Amino acid sequence: MKIRGEHKREQARGGSEERRRVLRLYSIGFVCTLWMVLIGLRLWDLQVRQARNLAELAHRQQEGFIEMPAERGAIYDRRGVELALSSPVQSIAAFPEKIVDRDLAVSALAQVLGRSEASVRKNLEGEGFRWIKRLAEPGETSRLQAFKLAGIHFEDESKRYYPKGSVGSHLLGYVGLDQNGQGGLELVHEDLLSGRPGRKHVSYDATRKRYDARIVDPPIPGGSLYLTIDERIQSAAERQLARAIAKTKSRAGAVVVLDPRNGDLLASANWPTFDPNVRPRNRADLARREHWALSHLYEPGSTFKIVTVAAALEEGLTRPEEVIDCQDGWMYVGRRRIRDHKKFGPLSVTDVLARSSNVGVIKLGQRLGAGRLRDYVRRFGFGEKTGLGLPGETGGIVRPLKLWKEGSVASISMGHEVGATPLQMARALAVIANGGYLVQPRIVDSIREPSGKLRRLEPAPRKRVISAETAAKVRAMMEETVLTGTGRLAATPGYRSGGKTGTAQMLDPETRAYSHDLYMAGYAGFAPLNDPAMAAVIVLEAPQGDYYGGLVAAPVFPELAAQTLRFRDVAPELPVRPQAAPDEEWAAELFADLAETAEAEPTAPEWNRASDGAILVSPLAPQPSQEQQSQAAGEAEARRRARPTNLRVAGMLTPDFSGLNMREAVVEGMALGLRLDTQGDGVVLEQDPPAGTPLAEGARVRLRFGRLTAQARPPE
Repeated sequence: MKIRGEHKREQARGGSEERRRVLRLYSIGFVCTLWMVLIGLRLWDLQVRQARNLAELAHRQQEGFIEMPAERGAIYDRRGVELALSSPVQSIAAFPEKIVDRDLAVSALAQVLGRSEASVRKNLEGEGFRWIKRLAEPGETSRLQAFKLAGIHFEDESKRYYPKGSVGSHLLGYVGLDQNGQGGLELVHEDLLSGRPGRKHVSYDATRKRYDARIVDPPIPGGSLYLTIDERIQSAAERQLARAIAKTKSRAGAVVVLDPRNGDLLASANWPTFDPNVRPRNRADLARREHWALSHLYEPGSTFKIVTVAAALEEGLTRPEEVIDCQDGWMYVGRRRIRDHKKFGPLSVTDVLARSSNVGVIKLGQRLGAGRLRDYVRRFGFGEKTGLGLPGETGGIVRPLKLWKEGSVASISMGHEVGATPLQMARALAVIANGGYLVQPRIVDSIREPSGKLRRLEPAPRKRVISAETAAKVRAMMEETVLTGTGRLAATPGYRSGGKTGTAQMLDPETRAYSHDLYMAGYAGFAPLNDPAMAAVIVLEAPQGDYYGGLVAAPVFPELAAQTLRFRDVAPELPVRPQAAPDEEWAAELFADLAETAEAEPTAPEWNRASDGAILVSPLAPQPSQEQQSQAAGEAEARRRARPTNLRVAGMLTPDFSGLNMREAVVEGMALGLRLDTQGDGVVLEQDPPAGTPLAEGARVRLRFGRLTAQARPPE
């Protein structure tokens, strides 16, 4: 019994051990199963539910795309000379956490880049990508690459260069660090010039080092611009302006040169100027980038008198030979006493313009009246933007008639109470030069698209402002200004030219009254006389010492005109003779613009008087007698006879000009020393005097041009 009991106890212990083994086995199985389920769930979560996100994360960590900037399109002048181009360079960057020898890296970067070690060390603080210098010079990157510094990275980029430096800088504009346009043509044509950036696929290893790169979307270079600017003329204009600024100590100035026939802008020089290769550092540098010729308003003064005279001629209110009594050089307009620089008596309208008589031109403005005068001012393009299309251009100021005050007609007739830019004045001058048409200035001649296609931009249609006959009369009168009047220092060797001087008082910024110390000196001229290939306006702000337009602005014109015409292949039409030394009378004429600044507008508030705008002439002003008119005509004829002998012909038979075009007629007349008055366009249909007629001393030959019809075509 005892043995049997022990056996049962042994069996019970064995069964209990077996159950424990089975329980352990089940427990292990359960744990393994649970572990496998969890792993499966995790694998499902990673490979199914989060597969896309994880793939994208891996892609971002191991692969990436870098934008490849497109090469910026070039800008050329009218002859294909490069004014702006892009060149491949490298920028310097760093990954501070990868730099092994920080002291060496700091020292090398400071020496090569010319920076202090403290600034470089601060630049290398922290982790991640850091720019050290964008668009570095090739010499800088090559020297740094020789050090083989760990953690220093070089990124390929493109840098804008302006090979001519400051030449045309205000027209071209400049770009920022990211090579986007910041002014001028660079800004206006940003979409064309910038092109389309490309993409590069890059692969990285675990240490974020690149081990593979391939281009998946190549960049498309930007298109190019071909301008109407001639780099040679632009350089000449800037040189002449810089010399005038240095000589007169003016604080600012501008020179605008147009082709009056189609509005092509040949040059636009400004002072102060800047180099677009150098980034601006302060506000003063930014101020130098203002395009003065487009954005600066000034009162044109006597240069504006060509508008008043042309309007009076066009309306049939006067003739060039009509004699006007200038009342001993003074007159009253309302409560103001306006005087000339000299006690002029009777003067022909031609001499009124040539000698810049305020009294004479006011009387012409009085005949026009406020309505017609304002109409012609607007028709000549004042009070609106020219349409050149560059940023910063202002439309000028021409006030509505309801705001004209007592004396406004007198003031505007002389070029006051009108706010204009040098470009607007050049556009108005072109009307006289091209036979009576208002042109729209343009600067872009053609565009080369990124595809390579060249697209030419046609000039805008011209608008008729005055007749060709009126324009020819004013041109002849402006020649008198150069030969015998206030513009004698603008006479251009080898060419007949026309012009008009001007001087205007500037507003004192503190008192808002006209200053007696600050003046704006100007000259507007064109050449050759009968077929002008260039028209130029020169403006100098606040010259020191002499400040009259005839003394400081007019002398800029001759060399500028001669160089421009030579570059445009316009042959000289007259023998080149040395400039005669000015005598006493000549010198006195150069001061002709003093009167309008001395008393024409005492203070700016004169503009704001309440009045109906009527011109009140002093009742003391006598009208010229027949004897005075005859005397004035005799004096005018005497002055004409006193011109250089190379402009005179005698004992010659009038040649036959019929069928010749403008250039052929001018060349033939030039060879014979004839003075031609031209009207119209096309070929010569009529001439006066007829062919074969003996020419008297000082005679002119008048040619009327037109288009040949079947009836008008000469027999072959």
